[in-house]
Amino acid sequence: MRQAIKQIGKQRGQKQDTIQFIMMEKGICMDKKTVSKLLENAGKEDLIGIISQMSRCGRKAEQCITDWCISNNEKYQKKAIEMELERHWEEAREVIQMFNEYGGGPESDEGDACDHLWKMDEIVKSHDISWEKRVVILDEMLEEFFAGNSGFDDILIQVAESFCLKNEEKRYLADALSGGCSGYYRGYAAQIYKSIGDQEQFLKTKLANLQYGSDYVEIARYYAKEGNQKKELEYIWKGLEACTGRLDELIDYVAPIYIKEKNDAELKRLHQFVLKTKWDFNIFALAKHLYGYADEKGDYQSEKQQLLLILDTCDKSELKKWFGICKEKLQEEDWQENYEKILEKIRNKDLKFYLDICMENGREEIVLKYLQSSHGRYNYWDVDYNQYFSKRLAEKYPNEILELYWEKVNNYLHISNNKNYELAVSFLKNIKTLMKKNDRQAEWEAKFRELKDKHKRKRNFMDLLGSMK
Repeated sequence: MRQAIKQIGKQRGQKQDTIQFIMMEKGICMDKKTVSKLLENAGKEDLIGIISQMSRCGRKAEQCITDWCISNNEKYQKKAIEMELERHWEEAREVIQMFNEYGGGPESDEGDACDHLWKMDEIVKSHDISWEKRVVILDEMLEEFFAGNSGFDDILIQVAESFCLKNEEKRYLADALSGGCSGYYRGYAAQIYKSIGDQEQFLKTKLANLQYGSDYVEIARYYAKEGNQKKELEYIWKGLEACTGRLDELIDYVAPIYIKEKNDAELKRLHQFVLKTKWDFNIFALAKHLYGYADEKGDYQSEKQQLLLILDTCDKSELKKWFGICKEKLQEEDWQENYEKILEKIRNKDLKFYLDICMENGREEIVLKYLQSSHGRYNYWDVDYNQYFSKRLAEKYPNEILELYWEKVNNYLHISNNKNYELAVSFLKNIKTLMKKNDRQAEWEAKFRELKDKHKRKRNFMDLLGSMK
């Protein structure tokens, strides 16, 4: 019903509260002059009774009272602010409870609830609200949070943290979160314990919720700060053995320690362990450290081994960087010996970069053969997007490139739509320029006339050809 009334208000273009709108429609809403006449003989007690009765009819009237009190009645300002805080929570909770019940709801209601929660956040940060008042609302917020089906979890906890000012209040929140079922928020509780200086509880909570590599790294850092390297490294290895998938955060933590200590035995152990994972990103993470270590020691053979391993395992985004380093660091004999293997690695990871290297090293025929064998549709992922390669190849292979361009035009015109027509015209412009440059103007004009005659019924295409004159 409430949603229906709101919709009516929107349809009528009214900005007023929906209740006020309905009253106006029925002629009930009174201006100040009318109210003044009707209440001309009312005493103070009468007015208080009327206002009290009105406040029971809706939160809007209650808000008017508290707003006036906050601005004009210093004696009871604190009480009014507390009532304002409670009102915002009632408004927010009504939506959150509904979302918890149904697993979500209208976006407009979500926005309204968030607005009320942020206003609560502002109030507790700007005013001295007693813990006795705050904790009542805090408990209700946690009740909705633990229901866990509303989608308001993050904002509820963020506002809840603002409610907790003193260390014991923060501990109250951390104790509640540490007993929950979410590993993330148990970790959040651990951070609260850490922030209030309760290292024992931080460690206890963290150790009970070790899930990710970052959790083990945090414990390792704790023991490092305590000067207990044995425990520090013990938890890194526990993380390596317990976690699956990406271990780069753990590797990036422990490898520099072993390198600084020149502990080759532990580096070898780490290397063997990482190879067994068979994950490229783990092998790459360690290979970078081992390459730097070999370079520092001047151990060329190890340096070469790690560089080739890096090219095998690095991500596409890292390929150009490490190809350049290989070219710079490998001795000429090794570079020549491994060059074809290196190119093959690059071709498998980044075809466009591989073709770029071919273009730069006089292997244009490889690029041409690839373009000739590639009959996919022209799109952003095409290595020749915007004729990236073909424009350069046209200098050396004009006939072959013209053949490719004509093929593209015919392919586009095979399916009739405006996008294809635009692409066909863009290629025709390139063809015209290239044929003119190669003294084939008469041939261009003949082929162009033939094309127009063949597709003369495609009106949109013919209109676009006007730009070719």
